[in-house]
Amino acid sequence: MNLHLSTKQITLVGLCTALMAVFSQIAIPLPFTPVPMTLQVFGIVLISVIVEYKLSTLTLIIYTLLGAIGIPVFSGFHGGFSVLVGPSGGYIFGFILLAFLVGFGSYKKNKLLLYVLAFLGLLLDLMLGAIQLKYVTSISMTAAIAGGIMPFIIKDCITIFAAVFIGYTIKPRLYFILGAQKHAAY
Repeated sequence: MNLHLSTKQITLVGLCTALMAVFSQIAIPLPFTPVPMTLQVFGIVLISVIVEYKLSTLTLIIYTLLGAIGIPVFSGFHGGFSVLVGPSGGYIFGFILLAFLVGFGSYKKNKLLLYVLAFLGLLLDLMLGAIQLKYVTSISMTAAIAGGIMPFIIKDCITIFAAVFIGYTIKPRLYFILGAQKHAAY
C-alpha cells in the first residue's frame, strides 16, 4: 500500500477515525449477549463508500490501534488490548476487512460488486466475531451464532443499504467542498 498521503488524505483519515469513534458510542446493550448493537457497521460502510479503499482500511487500522493502546474509542467508551481479546474483539478485527472490501467495491464504481463485497465483508466480520465470542466465553458455536450473529444480521443488512445510499448521496457534495477534481483522488 502506498503510504504517501496528502494533507487532505491525512485529514480525511483523522476525521473518519473520529467518526468511527462516535458511531461506536451509539450502542444498545443486549441482555443475552456481551456484544452490544452499535452503528459501527453503518459508519464503516459509509466511510468506505465515501473515501478510497486504502483510506477506509487505514482508518479502521488506526481506529483499532487507538483502541488497543487504551484510547476509549470502542463501544461504551472502552479501550485497551483487553477489548481486542475480549468477546467482541473478533468483530473489531473484522471491521478492517469490511472496510477494505466495501471500499474496493466502491472504488470499482460497480454497485452490484459493492453490495456483494459489502455482504461478504459483513459475513466475514460476523463470523470472526462469533468465533472469538465462542472461544472467549467458552460457549458452543451454535450459541455464538445465536448470540453473536443472529441479533445483528438483519439490522446490519439494512444498515448496508442505508449507508451506501447516504454515502453515494453525500460523496459528490463532499468532494465539491474539498475541491477534488476526481472522486478517486481520495
